[in-house]
Formats: sequence, structure tokens, C-alpha cells
Amino acid sequence: MSAWRDLLHAGGTGGLSWHVQAWRAQTRWQATVNHLDAFLGKVHPNSQHLLLIGSSAGWMMPPSWLARFQRIDAYDIDPLAGRLFTRRHGAHLKQHGVQVTHHRQDALATLPELLRQHPDACVWFDNVLGQHRFRVRDVARAEKDLGELKGTLAGRHWGSVHDLYSGPTQGQAQPEAVMPRFKVVGSPGADISQALLSSVGAKGEWRDHLTQDVFPTGTATHLIPWAFRHDDWHWLQAGWVTGELTG
Repeated sequence: MSAWRDLLHAGGTGGLSWHVQAWRAQTRWQATVNHLDAFLGKVHPNSQHLLLIGSSAGWMMPPSWLARFQRIDAYDIDPLAGRLFTRRHGAHLKQHGVQVTHHRQDALATLPELLRQHPDACVWFDNVLGQHRFRVRDVARAEKDLGELKGTLAGRHWGSVHDLYSGPTQGQAQPEAVMPRFKVVGSPGADISQALLSSVGAKGEWRDHLTQDVFPTGTATHLIPWAFRHDDWHWLQAGWVTGELTG
């Protein structure tokens, strides 16, 4: 029974139900993947080795970004992640000579040790930090954990895409029509946050994912819309620390 529970829920990260939903939503999510691809195209990592945290099946990962590395160590607690990631991206990465090793591991809990093991690797958090408060179910702990990340990663080239806010909408906004018009430095202020919600027809109560202060002060970030469902949208924040950005 525990093995089935693990497959279905993957420690609170979604498990099989997440993968089924992601597979069905690929067309609707493509606009968000394209925006993320454009952002990552301006990032210049200082290493050919990537620690990919929260890899899942790579549903939101642009193939062009992954193919820029010679070696990827991918971490996820989901027992299906490695197999599905290989199914989606394996052939493309093999063609580009990228060596991928999958680890079933809670990389957030063991991050300091992973950094010691791989001193020259850069780090990318793939849509995982915004889920932390819901996994631990403790707001104070989640804020503390997320706030400490920038100190743990000091001196390292690293980046993340994660949820800022999510919630119900009127169901009328189209993914292709909502552009990532917001490039901000530091935490989004109240005016920007309201503009984000208005642009997708938000209604009701939205969830705050406690990620406003993940990046160091002064980091330029891009805010990207994600039509998770047609009437349930997320605003993602993408940023890169220490690496050079152009454009």
C-alpha cells in the first residue's frame, strides 16, 4: 500500500496525478515554456555541470536549456521522475552528448551536502520552491527555509523558476495573449502584484507561495504567466544569480 501511495502522491509533490495533468496540458502550457526558454536563453552559466532540483519529468523545461550542459544531476523525490524525464528528454540530450544521472532524493533537505559534493556545479530549481510551504505545511518554517537559500548558495551560479501567486480566474484569459510584461528588481510591490492578478482576470482568494524573497536583494527577475488550468492561473518568477544576463 505504501508503494502505491508513493506513486500516487510522491511525498506531497503530486505523483501520478501531476504527470497525467501535465501530459494533458502540454499545449496550454507551451506558451509558458516558450517564455521561460526566452529568459534562459539570456543566462550564461559558469559551469557545464547542472544540479537540477525538482526535475520531475521536465514538463516545464525547455530542451535547449538542458542541452547546454555536459552533465546534469537531476534530483526529485518522485519515483516516476527519472523514467518520465528520460522518456521526454533522453533522446535529445543523448544526441547532444549530455550525461544525465537521476537521484531520488530530497535535494532541498540535503542541499549543503550536495553543494559540497559538487563544488563547481551551477544550480537550477525547477518549479519546486513555490511548493515548499505546502509540503511542510508550516508557514514559519517555509519562510525560514526559503529565506536561507540565498545564504546557502552564496558565491554559486544558481537560478529558479517558482510560483509567486496562484488562484482562480474568470476563465477568459488566453495563454498566448498574456505576456510576461513585468521585469522587476527585488520583490514585486503591491502595485505590480495587483497588475499581475488583473491581467489574468483573477477572482476570489489567491495563494501566496512565500517566495518573494528567495533571490538576493537587487536580483532582476522576470514574471511569467502560467495557465495551470483554464480557470486557475499561476504567476511564476524566474531569476538567475551571479550569472551574466544580456538584453
